[in-house]
Amino acid sequence: MPAAANGAAGTDGELIVIDGDVAYNFWQFKRTSTSTGTAASFGAENVVTGDGWGSKSPFLSAGITAAGSSQLGGLLVKAETADGSIDHALQLVVDSKLVLPGAVGSAIASDGSSASGIVKEGQLLAIPKGTPMPAGLSPLGQEVFTAMQKYGAYVVDVAGGTTTIRAQSNDFDDATMTALWHDMGKITPLLAGVSGQSSSGSGSSGDTGGGTAPSTGNPSATDTTAPIVQWVATNGPGITNGSGTVGVGDTVRLTLKMSEAVNVTGTPTLSLNDNGIAKYVSGSGTDVLQFDYKVAAGQNTADLAISGYNLSGITDTAGNAVNTSGAPLQPAGTLVVDTKVVTDTTAPIVQWVAANGPGVTNGNGTVGVGDTVRLTLKMSEAVNVTGTPTLSLNDNGIAKYVSGSGTDVLQFDYKVAAGQNTADLAISGYNLSGIADQAGNAVNIAGAPLQPAGTLVVDTKSFVDPNAPKIQWISATGSGIRNGTGVVGTGGTVRLSVNFNEAVTVNGTPSLSLNSNGTAKYVSGSGTNTLQFDYKVAAGDRASDLEVSGYNLSGVTDRDGNAVNLSGAPHQPAGTLAIRTGSSNQRTATVNSSIADLAAPATLQADASTASVPSNTPTTPSFDLNAQTRSTIDALGGQMTLGYSGSQGAGASSPQTTGSVMPQLALLSQYAASSFATTAATFAGASAQQWFGDTTQTLAKSLGR
Repeated sequence: MPAAANGAAGTDGELIVIDGDVAYNFWQFKRTSTSTGTAASFGAENVVTGDGWGSKSPFLSAGITAAGSSQLGGLLVKAETADGSIDHALQLVVDSKLVLPGAVGSAIASDGSSASGIVKEGQLLAIPKGTPMPAGLSPLGQEVFTAMQKYGAYVVDVAGGTTTIRAQSNDFDDATMTALWHDMGKITPLLAGVSGQSSSGSGSSGDTGGGTAPSTGNPSATDTTAPIVQWVATNGPGITNGSGTVGVGDTVRLTLKMSEAVNVTGTPTLSLNDNGIAKYVSGSGTDVLQFDYKVAAGQNTADLAISGYNLSGITDTAGNAVNTSGAPLQPAGTLVVDTKVVTDTTAPIVQWVAANGPGVTNGNGTVGVGDTVRLTLKMSEAVNVTGTPTLSLNDNGIAKYVSGSGTDVLQFDYKVAAGQNTADLAISGYNLSGIADQAGNAVNIAGAPLQPAGTLVVDTKSFVDPNAPKIQWISATGSGIRNGTGVVGTGGTVRLSVNFNEAVTVNGTPSLSLNSNGTAKYVSGSGTNTLQFDYKVAAGDRASDLEVSGYNLSGVTDRDGNAVNLSGAPHQPAGTLAIRTGSSNQRTATVNSSIADLAAPATLQADASTASVPSNTPTTPSFDLNAQTRSTIDALGGQMTLGYSGSQGAGASSPQTTGSVMPQLALLSQYAASSFATTAATFAGASAQQWFGDTTQTLAKSLGR
């Protein structure tokens, strides 16, 4: 499974994976990780040896369509349409109201359920031969018409409210698919059931005959019959059923229907009776060729006709050149070319508007912040665009012009921004200044459609921008804090560092609410990916382990203006940071004792409460420092720590020399002794020096010991 593969948008969620000669068709495929996925069902078919249909017994599917056919069989792909030819039958998805229960032909199952339907799944439909091509089809629509007339289309699935063909839509541009969508409204009414089709059911009331089954095999190598021109037709802006009047700058499309498919090399042309030239534009590989003629000044005729065929380079698949003997010269209708008096005063109008883009199917879907919707305007004629036209939208958004000048289809893109919401996107105002037809007529927007087909919801209320900055970690530092661990009391300052996955900019005064009832205020970091917040501990603030209870980051954004996404943001800095102020467990005591009592402290008289420490007979010599040592005891975390300010004194029989007496203290747990280390004074008596240098002595004892 390719790592980036995922199901298509919509409820079907279809996906095709080609592995060697086998096509795997998945239904409702969803990617769950880079290496796993789920699907409701799948079918497999060998694309070399298989026929694209499943087996009726035991109902082994070649794909995930209702009829059991492969999604790949008959799919419309750009690689073949780019060559100007579709050389196979197509897949047809039919409005559910038109599909009867049961299956016919090669179909193995059906989801048709309409008692008033006219077709069954598996049925082959086609456009009867001799049916003229509807005017105004897009180039791709013309290829689809030709394929449906030559090969037909199989009914393989049903859809709600629409009938269309399956195509590799992501490979075609939006304008092409939009035009084809509208073309199908002209093509599908021409389809008829193919007579003589084999059936696994009772047939279909839509099996009316008149079509042709797909041809098989290759053209005979002995084919010596030259292709001929069967008919010629004209269409274009201002032309209806071949009739109309055109002037300078107008384009007329001349369509030649050949007796068989032909290949085109070189640059064939048609000479016209007004001295104009129509140049070949498309159709190689099919039996329909397109030529375009742009009217120039001085070219006039009461009825446009072909005065000469210049078809060198056009041959059938056997290599036979076109026989133009007896070829028709006069298109149906009366097409006047008048460049002397014709003055175009008809303003172009907007015929329809359509919405498409990622997550939008047939104009339906839901889009959010950052999504782009393409709005396509179909004009009544080709227009030129100058300036920067826009479309105002009913969610306060703006769609900006992007392409289409010189054609009759204009493209506008709308990027959804935060706060833009609507139950159904519509145009609230046309701002088309600078758009005019080739005669200079501005667009007439009176009565212009405002509502694209379908229901397109714009919802930014519940949207979380995937590009929004996120918090990666938070840490605490400050005096007395190591690796996030420590105890901070009233007046102490804790610095909280908040790290983001990208640089952020700060406007305003963001802050952090803390579980100690305190607040950390922003101090620095704007323009970087780490912001600093300072928290000064106040009386009454308490927490056994400090953490952020709330992020107040209004005004913090990345360079693109995205606000912070707090979903999943960490709240607990590493380590255990206690905030203790005014604690009932905190005891302050004054110790008056000789240095000998330090090995086993006497009972302490506390200022606010009494902390009793048993007095034991010291095992070390007693020393008279000529002054009692005054100390402060803080009971923190169940331990008692003695801190000395230093004493002037000496042994019992020897006066103090110089310096301050400060024993080397080995404190328990996290208590640091570095602040107590000073140069020891000289004492008389080896026993005193030995006692002070003994690191096994400790001045931290547990309460109750």
